Amino acid sequence: MIEIKEITKIYPRGKKKALDNVTFDIPEGIFGLIGRNGAGKTTLMRIIATVMDQTSGAIMFDGKELKANRKEFRKSLGYLPQSTKLMPRLNIVEFLDYVCIMKGIKNKKERKQKIAEAIETVGLVGEEKKRLSNYSGGMLRRAGIAQALIEEPKVLIIDEPTTGLDPEERLYFLNLLSRIAQNRTIIFSTHITADIENLCRNICILEQGQVKYTGDKSEFIDGIQGRLYELDGTAEDEEKLRHEAIVTSVAYVEGKARIRYVAETPYEGSEAVKPTLEDAYIHALGGVKR
Repeated sequence: MIEIKEITKIYPRGKKKALDNVTFDIPEGIFGLIGRNGAGKTTLMRIIATVMDQTSGAIMFDGKELKANRKEFRKSLGYLPQSTKLMPRLNIVEFLDYVCIMKGIKNKKERKQKIAEAIETVGLVGEEKKRLSNYSGGMLRRAGIAQALIEEPKVLIIDEPTTGLDPEERLYFLNLLSRIAQNRTIIFSTHITADIENLCRNICILEQGQVKYTGDKSEFIDGIQGRLYELDGTAEDEEKLRHEAIVTSVAYVEGKARIRYVAETPYEGSEAVKPTLEDAYIHALGGVKR
């Protein structure tokens, strides 16, 4: 269990408050941290990963304060930041051997075994001789996960991992996370709700550095159950609904506006639809922008 207690982060320049009294618990399993770009997700991930200090508040890991037990926590931690540079001139074996040495694993036989296990886990068997500079975006993310798994961490922190991946690579990566989630906590930060809809039971939504919701994903979605409607209408219908309801999505198909919206009473011609995590998320943020 990781407990986030009243975390505030103020950047000195401009005194910008990136996080404002953020409080929630992170249980075992895959935990989804959702928010728009600039919501404070990366700042919070960096604080949990002990690469940045908070201005105030505390983080507890298994009942111990993280800041006072940094070395101990780092032994249980794997971290894949949003921007990862993985030594492009090396192949995956050379790179992971370097990571092992940096982590203090001196025995060559032990390093070789850990490297082989990590490569197999992330599905890069057969790609060992290829330089990392020749890896695709999805392969680089998998290599990043491999280095994070070297010491079998209890906690894995992954920041915006699917950004820029093609659909096939994205699905492979999400399936990989599901496979490695046994007996560990994975904190998965994203602004793409579809990435975690089928992965996470528990979520936290950040908006402008504050918690908008934290808890069970299903309960969050149920908050708009029975109040979500879809209408195939006109641009005029869209304009009217933007003033009278909370619009969660608009898509123009063959000249018609397909509008999903939350309201107590449906607009004429609408039908009730089953809400998704994205619908509930956009509703919590006040509706989709134009």
